[in-house]
Amino acid sequence: MKPYDTTASHFIKQRQGFSQLQNTMDDDFMGNREFHQPDLPPFPLNDSKTISITKLSPQTSIQTWPPGFQTGNDVITHTYHEEVYILDGSITDLSLGQTFGKGHHAWRNPQMEHGPYQANDELGCQMIVIIRHEKK
Repeated sequence: MKPYDTTASHFIKQRQGFSQLQNTMDDDFMGNREFHQPDLPPFPLNDSKTISITKLSPQTSIQTWPPGFQTGNDVITHTYHEEVYILDGSITDLSLGQTFGKGHHAWRNPQMEHGPYQANDELGCQMIVIIRHEKK
């Protein structure tokens, strides 16, 4: 495994429960669908201790992290490409000591180490997450 790159800008982290939710986004078949309004939770997601994942397609979700949500203490890797765009709020990379907010974007190749993270204490964080599995 490559050493953790402490100079790069990364901003998402998974723990076991979060990882299990993320892994539900596989290559399920989905028929054609024109524009629609997804049923998103209110933002900020107050009075909650868990994240909300709204699946838009087999590979795309909107994740809403409640204020202060922390992913744990471990660095994470996964087997797929991951793209993240922060829609609102912010998260702090606890390893880097950097905060990323609205408009920040990340692209992660498989096995890239990143995190851990904590959502903003007042707003939390809402982001769109797109995963792409390697072609077999």
